[in-house]
Amino acid sequence: MLTPKFEVQQDDHHLMIKIFAAYAQVTDVEVNIDSETFTFYSSPYYLRLTFSGKLIDSEQEKHNVKYDPDRGVFIIKCQKETPSQHFTNLDMLTTLLAPQGAVGVNKPLIEVIDGKNEESGDEDDCTNSDWSYYQTLPEENIVTEGHKYGFGNTFSGVFAALQDELKGVVDILDPDNKRFSQRREERLACELETFDEDHYLADYFEVETAQQCVEFIPEFYCLTSDEVKLSEKDQEDMLRLPNKEHLLDKGAKSIVYLGLVDILYAWSYNHRVTLGENCVESAWNISKISATLSWLESFTQLKHVAVSCVSRSLIYPLIRNWHLAMEVLRDTVQLLSLGHKQVLKCLLEIQRIFNSSEPRYLLNQLYITEYCVWIQKVQDNKLMSLADSLRKVKLEKDDVGLELHELEAAAHMVLEEESSLSPEDNINTVAAGLAEMTIIENGAAILGEDNQDAVDGNVTQNSESLSHISDSDSSSSSESDSDDESDDETDSSDSSDDSSEDDDSEKDDSSSDSSDLDSDDDTLSESGDA
Repeated sequence: MLTPKFEVQQDDHHLMIKIFAAYAQVTDVEVNIDSETFTFYSSPYYLRLTFSGKLIDSEQEKHNVKYDPDRGVFIIKCQKETPSQHFTNLDMLTTLLAPQGAVGVNKPLIEVIDGKNEESGDEDDCTNSDWSYYQTLPEENIVTEGHKYGFGNTFSGVFAALQDELKGVVDILDPDNKRFSQRREERLACELETFDEDHYLADYFEVETAQQCVEFIPEFYCLTSDEVKLSEKDQEDMLRLPNKEHLLDKGAKSIVYLGLVDILYAWSYNHRVTLGENCVESAWNISKISATLSWLESFTQLKHVAVSCVSRSLIYPLIRNWHLAMEVLRDTVQLLSLGHKQVLKCLLEIQRIFNSSEPRYLLNQLYITEYCVWIQKVQDNKLMSLADSLRKVKLEKDDVGLELHELEAAAHMVLEEESSLSPEDNINTVAAGLAEMTIIENGAAILGEDNQDAVDGNVTQNSESLSHISDSDSSSSSESDSDDESDDETDSSDSSDDSSEDDDSEKDDSSSDSSDLDSDDDTLSESGDA
């Protein structure tokens, strides 16, 4: 957590505390007042102050909190418990940060040398320990190299102070000390390493899920620029935007326009795959597909933007399909052609999504909020010109650098080889596999020569058990044979009388059985020909 800059002033009835927290999550602010102690929390900032006098507790709701978005300042007005009481040392900031009752470093009065009574000493330490969060005033000029990022490359030093939040926001490490070229090289290398060929081919051949997204028609295709309306929620969010004007040079303007295309493509992808209904993965989809948001990229060419958008949509999200990527690119053109009001609606929606996804609200501070302010003053003809230029960008699969043509050709070759095999070849393949399997006593199958010893052991045990069974059966069979001989002599006379009748019936049965076999042979031959 960070300790923000702050100022404290007073009058006869109130304390006014100004907290400078430019990257705070405005929708998640906690203020607690307990007698002399005042605490403020809004991720990633935490502030605890201890005053010389008492304030009215926050439970009585006598305090007032205001936020100035232009300066990123919280102004908190707290009511004194005793009117006209003068609070001392309000300009001694380090003293205010000290926990209640702490006046300096506590030195031990007695130092134990022989190590006796260690348990009682530990208990005394725990009783007197202060578990409060240790605060220090923020340092100035943390970053010396000053590598820029954010809207129009106007920010620096943000992530040097927010290391804990860095991993959940962007993919690049230590962006404050990396040039644009270094970020781009690392991004491209990471994309090539992350690309999953099996996942891409699965979506390439199994098109049912992607087809649903491709056939989806977003609602903005049914609108004209004059028919675009801001919702009541959009208007409420606009009231919270800072009132500022961006002074950008020609190079910065180009970066801002190209970054807008990148962000709108990410929004369009999420809009299609969710069929217009945002989900818990929407914040991840948008931030991950946009290289501007995830790698703090600064594009200089429109085709590079299109290549990055399409390639990242084939690498990271759940559905990775070329036709879907092309449809999303067409959606981006449509959004730009509808003018600044439609673009503003998309940006405000992204802002709401990121605000509910900690710590991605930092991306609002760096990019989205600034874009929401800037886009309101952009002329529609500029956006339409950008849409026409994007429409003229023609992408092929070779452009994204993932060797998609080679991958698809190899997959088709494997399928053709499998389909060219005849049924007999397939049966022979299965039979060859079964021939390598040996069924053992417990019903499991063992493959290969490595397990032959186990098979031989089981066979030996089975043969020994069978020999014991055969010895016992031979003794019993010898006794039964004598009885059977007398029975056979008695039955021989009866069987001779019926032999003639049986011969006639057997001839009829054999003729019918042979006809049945002939029909079965015909059936087998037909199935084999098939």
